[in-house]
Amino acid sequence: MDKTITVDQLASTDLRSINEIWLGETHTQLCLWRGEQVFTHEMMSEGTYDQNIQRLCLQLVDPDDQAAVASVELMVREQLKRIGKEGEFYPAEEADTHR
Repeated sequence: MDKTITVDQLASTDLRSINEIWLGETHTQLCLWRGEQVFTHEMMSEGTYDQNIQRLCLQLVDPDDQAAVASVELMVREQLKRIGKEGEFYPAEEADTHR
């Protein structure tokens, strides 16, 4: 389920239930952060694992505006650190490090 907010709403948004944070109107643009997820055997065999992902989409962020992206990333990092949530930033851009 996707939730869309503006960047100025980010500070007051509870990120504890969020699995992914995207920059843009939908979850098809730039993935800023993806939390660690635990999939059960039933979820994998039934194909329902994608239905349980809670996505937060931040609108009015131009993924090409590096200053705006850096500012949003800093806010997200601070919030996630405060609540003790871990994950990976820019997961779609990460290279395969398992060589």
